[in-house]
Amino acid sequence: MRANLLLMHYARSPLDCAACEADRLTSMADARIAICLAAGVSMDDIDPACGYNYSRRSYDRVRDSWIDLIRQHGASEFHELPDLEEIRASWAEKRPEFVEGDDWVTEAFDAHKEFIASLGRPCRRTSCVIHFPAPAL
Repeated sequence: MRANLLLMHYARSPLDCAACEADRLTSMADARIAICLAAGVSMDDIDPACGYNYSRRSYDRVRDSWIDLIRQHGASEFHELPDLEEIRASWAEKRPEFVEGDDWVTEAFDAHKEFIASLGRPCRRTSCVIHFPAPAL
């Protein structure tokens, strides 16, 4: 746990010297790669430039996390939807075969509608575009 906290500290500590910052970013990527390898991620699924895990398992976890967030809280055009689109675009760039034909938004919206129906009360989030869509102009 202590090593994880130290890593997080360095990740949040940009340096003023350009060469020092490049070294820090390289070290962070190396640390991420080491963590991924220790967790059993195949080297083929790790981006060597940044050390991020782009495995199918990681994609599924990220996707499921976003769907669950929207299932419980709904979606706002100012918060969740732009972030979800940015994350999905990042995956589409790195692993287009995972994203192709996989509609996170529709599945998340359907999950939210089902969740609210199971509560037996209306959605209370007035910024939820699922239950309070913006009127057409």
